[in-house]
Amino acid sequence: MPKTYDISHKVKYYECDMTKQVSVPMLLNLAILVSNMQSEDLQVGDDFVHERGMGWIVLQYDIDIKRRPMVDEVVTLRTMAREFNAFFANRDFVFIDADGEEIIKIHSLFSLMDMEKRKLVRIPKEMVQGYEPEVVKRISRGEAPASITDEDVIAYEKQYGVRYTDIDFNLHVNNSHYFDWMIDVLDVDFLNQHEITTMNIRFEKEVGASDKVTSQAVMNDEQTQSKHRILFADGGLATEAVINWTNK
Repeated sequence: MPKTYDISHKVKYYECDMTKQVSVPMLLNLAILVSNMQSEDLQVGDDFVHERGMGWIVLQYDIDIKRRPMVDEVVTLRTMAREFNAFFANRDFVFIDADGEEIIKIHSLFSLMDMEKRKLVRIPKEMVQGYEPEVVKRISRGEAPASITDEDVIAYEKQYGVRYTDIDFNLHVNNSHYFDWMIDVLDVDFLNQHEITTMNIRFEKEVGASDKVTSQAVMNDEQTQSKHRILFADGGLATEAVINWTNK
């Protein structure tokens, strides 16, 4: 049985958007926070990884949101490293409110990267043992988000340059900024009138310090689902996602 790890967290005002709820990019930052804290407690944290010339990367997130926590609300952040094989790891996150309700669930797929060669490497066995995961031969990458096709009409598009502060210590754009780019491209009125219920995002290629990217989105007629992609200047795909929405 995978080892669970919990922390209590009081939502800060700077973690929220104009709705006084935790912003979607910050949800991912909080998830990474609790996973890092578990790894540090198991003596396999960032120092352990970086001393070996490696870094964790996220390949995919599947997110299910009942509601987002409000400013000053106290929630429990829970994580468990559910499955490992030689190259990949499944990690789950749950946000639990004061009534014990699971308000957010995140399923994620991670891998380790050689920081110099920028290629995937085997996960050391000594890193796996402390999490007490199920060790399996094959880990499914999960369902891919539906891609934007040539038949789709691009309703939203905006270009972004990578800023110095977008780069984390794995020397690429922090994953939370992809959410910034995807959500920022949408209309403010739409965002104020809708809430995300589910999101499936897959990271195909890392964005670096010198890159310029274009965020594109299409929306269905009912305004209940949007498809997104982040493209490099040469048209190559960095990330794509599908977001399902509901009226507030």
